[in-house]
Amino acid sequence: MPLLRLALALLLLASPATAQKVDPPVAAPDGLEFFEGTDPTMNAAILEAQRSLPGFLTEVLDENGIAQTGSLKVAFQTFPEDLGNEIIWVGNFRQLPDGSFEGFLNNQPFNLGNWSQGDRVTFPRGAIRDWSLPAPEGLYGNFTTRVIAAQPGNEYLWQSLTSNPIPANWP
Repeated sequence: MPLLRLALALLLLASPATAQKVDPPVAAPDGLEFFEGTDPTMNAAILEAQRSLPGFLTEVLDENGIAQTGSLKVAFQTFPEDLGNEIIWVGNFRQLPDGSFEGFLNNQPFNLGNWSQGDRVTFPRGAIRDWSLPAPEGLYGNFTTRVIAAQPGNEYLWQSLTSNPIPANWP
């Protein structure tokens, strides 16, 4: 069972991006979930992820600011057409001396011009919307994923998530 949970967790981290804030609403491509920028459940999840971000960063960053594990979910302004933000997972990240971050797109973006999976990106701390920490028991964090999992048809996502989003041993 732990091996299955780990496989599901890795699949989830490589799954398509999730966009938030779409004005006007448009049909979502397969694998993409749209949430209005005013969605109270999604916004509460983002707030909880941001509140717990310092603990996550303490857990995953080494003395040089390089993440030893985990991923960040980051909001990028869509282009060339403004569809709001595309929120996409970024892995292999590090914190830069000015407090911003650099990492690599974990999946293929839908509305970020010519950007592709694996591209190096930089972003401010304020663009971080969620975090993910893999463990044998499942994925911690993933506050926004938990909102998506509660949507009809997405129940399978719960299989890769821990019951509590924050590890019990964190302060």
